[in-house]
Amino acid sequence: MQYGIGITFTGKNYGVYMKKCIIAAAAAVLLVSEPELFSQNSYREQTSEASEEEIAASAGVMFAEDMGEEEAEHLYSLKSKPLKINLASRSRLVESGLFSPYQVAAILDYRNRNGDILSFSELAAVDGFGSYAVQVLAPFVSLDSYSLPGRSSSGRNYVSNSVVLKSAVRFQETASGWNEPEYSYGMKYRFSMNDRLEAALTCRSSYAAVKFPPEAASFYAAYYGRKLLGKVIAGDFNARFGQGLVMWSGFSMSGIPTQSAFSKRPSGISPYWSYAGDGSHRGIAADFCAGNFTVSAFASFPGLRGLTIPGKSVEISLLPGLNVMWSGMDGQVSFTCVASSIPFLVRKSDGQTGMTAMTGRFFENCHVSADARYAVKGVEIFGEAALDVSDRTVAALAGCKFSPCRGLYLASGLRFYPPGYESEYSGAVKSGSCCSNEYGLAFSGSFYSGKYVRLAGMSGFGSSSVRHQGSFSLDISHSPEPKYGTDKPSTQFKSVFSYSCQLSSMFCMQWKMSERIRSYGDRFRTDVRCDVKYSDGRLSSAVRLDVLHSTGLGLLSYIESGYKCGSVYAYVRGGVFRIDNWSDRIYAYERDAPGSFSVPAYYGRGFWLSAVAGIRVFKWGRCYFRAAYTGYPWASPGQEKKKPGRAELKIQISVNL
Repeated sequence: MQYGIGITFTGKNYGVYMKKCIIAAAAAVLLVSEPELFSQNSYREQTSEASEEEIAASAGVMFAEDMGEEEAEHLYSLKSKPLKINLASRSRLVESGLFSPYQVAAILDYRNRNGDILSFSELAAVDGFGSYAVQVLAPFVSLDSYSLPGRSSSGRNYVSNSVVLKSAVRFQETASGWNEPEYSYGMKYRFSMNDRLEAALTCRSSYAAVKFPPEAASFYAAYYGRKLLGKVIAGDFNARFGQGLVMWSGFSMSGIPTQSAFSKRPSGISPYWSYAGDGSHRGIAADFCAGNFTVSAFASFPGLRGLTIPGKSVEISLLPGLNVMWSGMDGQVSFTCVASSIPFLVRKSDGQTGMTAMTGRFFENCHVSADARYAVKGVEIFGEAALDVSDRTVAALAGCKFSPCRGLYLASGLRFYPPGYESEYSGAVKSGSCCSNEYGLAFSGSFYSGKYVRLAGMSGFGSSSVRHQGSFSLDISHSPEPKYGTDKPSTQFKSVFSYSCQLSSMFCMQWKMSERIRSYGDRFRTDVRCDVKYSDGRLSSAVRLDVLHSTGLGLLSYIESGYKCGSVYAYVRGGVFRIDNWSDRIYAYERDAPGSFSVPAYYGRGFWLSAVAGIRVFKWGRCYFRAAYTGYPWASPGQEKKKPGRAELKIQISVNL
C-alpha cells in the first residue's frame, strides 16, 4: 500500500503551493494518527443500499426510530446516487443537507485553490471537516473526478433514468378466516441530464385509499446553473432557512436527542421527491449565487395539491418567501421574509369553484427573521430571532456548540416561543408539536473514545469503528398557557442517553435509556433498550430487548439474522411484544426495500415475523421482496376479543438506465 502527494510549484502560484503544503501535512497527520481509518482512499465496497446505521448516523441519531420518512428517503436516494462533491455547484452542495454553509464554503474554496478532492483523507483535512465527520458522510458522497490532480473537473455529458415500482397486498384476519385483500402501490421516476436538468414524479396510494387518482403525488422539474443562477424548480420543493423559526418545510424532529440536532443545516430551496406527498410546497422557486451571497425566492400555493383529490373542499392561497444569505469560512448571516395571503380561490365539495371576495388585506400575516452562525476557535455560536408582524410577537433561540477536548462535543441552547407567536411553517428545535407557547433550555453532548476496531469482512474507508461512542441530552420546557388538553401551565423534562460499544471486530452492543416527566397526562415515561449485534461482513444477527413503563409496563423483543454479499441480501426477523396500554406503545424500525421507511407502533399482546430480500437481476435492475405477519393470539386485560392478525407481501423493482 502506497500513498503519494504531488505538488507543482512555480513562481506564479506560491500561495497555492503553501496551501497544498498545509493540507498535505494535515492529511499526513491524520494518516499517521488513525491508520485504520484511512487505510484506503475509497469507501468500502458495498451494495447501493444504505444500512440502518449509516442512515441514522447521517441524520445525527443513533437509532432509526428517531428519524422521519422524508429524511430517510432523501438519504436512501443519496446512497444510491451519491453527491459528486467535485462537480456539484454551491446550490447542489447546500440543498443536499449534508453540509453546513461554511463546510460548503470550505469545499468550494479548496476546489478553486487546489483542484478536486481525490480521497476521503484529503476531505478530512479540509477546514470544517475531520475524520469522524467524513466517516459519517462517506456513504453519501462521491469523489468522482475527470481531471488530473491539482485541477478542477469540467464534467462529462450523460443522461440517466431511474424508475422504482412497488406494490403490496395485505390480508386482515377475521373470525371466519381472511377478508378480501387490500392493495397499495407506489412509483418513482427521475430523469437527469448532465446534472443540469432534472425531472421527477412520485405517487402512491395506501390500502384504504382509492387507487386512481393516487392518494398522494409529488413532481418537480429543475434546472441547475453554473454561475449566477443556482437552480430553478417548478413543482414541489422544500424551503428550509435559518434555524427554522419562520420556514422549515417537511420533517422536523421533536426533541434534541443528540448534540448534532441542536443547530440545523439550512438546505434552502431543494427538490421534493418523497412518497409522503405532503409537507412540501408546490409552486416555483429559484436561488442565485454571487460570491458568498445566495438569494432564494419562492412562491407556493397552499391548497393546490388538494385539487387532484375529487370531492375535497380546497382553499388556495399564495405563500411567497425570500431569503438572503451570506456565508463564509467562519460563519453565515441570513434574512428571511415569508407572507401568507387569504384564500383567493375556493373549490367546494360539490365541485363548484370560484374566487373569494377581497374585503380586507390580501396578505393576512407576515413573518420576518434574522439568523446568524459564527465559529471561532472551535466554538460555534448560532441563533435566530423572528417577528410575527401581524401579532407583533417575537420568538428567538440561541445556542452554542464546542469541543472541550478530543472526542467530546457539547451543545447548549435556549428557546423563547411565546404563546402569541404563530408560524404554520416553523420547524425549529422544540419539545412539542409546534414552535409556540414554549420556553426551553437544553444541553446535549456526544462522545467517542478508544482505539478504532477494524470491522470483520470490511476493507477501505469506513471499515473501522471507534470502540466507544454515545450521546446524551437534557431538555426542560415550560408552556405558560394551557396546552395538550390541560387547563393550566405545564412543564416537561426529557433526558436521553445512548451508548454504543464495539466489543470486537464482530460484536457491538448498544444501549438507549430515556426518561420523560410531565406535569400533566402520563406523568412518567421510562424506556430502556439494549441491542446486541453480530456481523462478520456477510452473516449478521441482532437481538433487541426494550422495556417501557408509563401507564403500565410494555415489553418488546426480537431477533434478526441476515446475509449480505455483493448484490444479494436477505434478513429474517421474529419478535414478541406485550403492551397493554396505548401510552406504552413501542416503535421498532422495520427493514424494507430501499427508499421505503417503516417504523410501526406495537401495541397489544402478540408476535410478528418478517423476511426481506433483495437481489440484482441485471446490471441495471434490482428486485426487493418483503413478507410479514403480525398475530395477536393473546388478549390484553379488558379486551372482549383478540385483535385480528395481519399478513402483508411487498415487491419493489428498481431500474437505473
